[in-house]
Amino acid sequence: MLGPQRQMMRDRIFMVTNEDGKFVTARQKPKMVLIRPQFDTSFARMTLSAPGMDDITIDVKALLDGPQANGVVWGETVPTVDCGDDVARWFSTYILGTDKGYRLKFYPLNETSRKRSNEDTGSLQDETSYMLFNTATVEDLNTRLDQKVTALQFRPNFVVKGPPAYAEDNWRWVKIGNTVFRYVKPCLRCVFTNIDPAKGISNQEGQPLKTLKGYRKIPALGESPAFGIHLGLRKAGEVSLGDPVYYGC
Repeated sequence: MLGPQRQMMRDRIFMVTNEDGKFVTARQKPKMVLIRPQFDTSFARMTLSAPGMDDITIDVKALLDGPQANGVVWGETVPTVDCGDDVARWFSTYILGTDKGYRLKFYPLNETSRKRSNEDTGSLQDETSYMLFNTATVEDLNTRLDQKVTALQFRPNFVVKGPPAYAEDNWRWVKIGNTVFRYVKPCLRCVFTNIDPAKGISNQEGQPLKTLKGYRKIPALGESPAFGIHLGLRKAGEVSLGDPVYYGC
């Protein structure tokens, strides 16, 4: 399952790599979170913008017929199509301040080739294609922080309003609109959580990850705290803002 999609716009089908094809994320380069993609009405062309950079447009549809070369994400080799030298120069200039070093790769398949986790791993995702938590969960965390955070700090697909904090920990089935999801695992958090999505910088005090480690660790799962749940798609459908959410424990 590749996650949310509409025509050519699909979930996490692009990744930045070094010259060897190994993926690079905002964990290493926090300013990457300030790159903004926008699709045209046909979802066939994507325009990227970033602070201090001229916009650059990619013909996504044309990439489907491009020559494939392997990329590497979390140690797994995946098929990718290189987005070209102009795009590589754009990313290298913005992130590294040089005209080479990084490239942008596109995932061209309609199904996952990943084997590391399970059928829900998706195209280039860390774990699954879908992650959910609720607003009260973020509000409870904020009572413990001097510098408050927003839901965007945690990059969710779905934010639910209404249940008490951490109620989603016990949900095993979720229905949003006419779409049905199955619980897969807790979402374990890393240093990415400390990156401010509006500023593109990492918190120097290690927050909110430091606070989460104080009360959200699951002993059997190691040192990474849980915040939200990973979901796998079991019945495809349409999801819209404001849809009612149903759950089963």
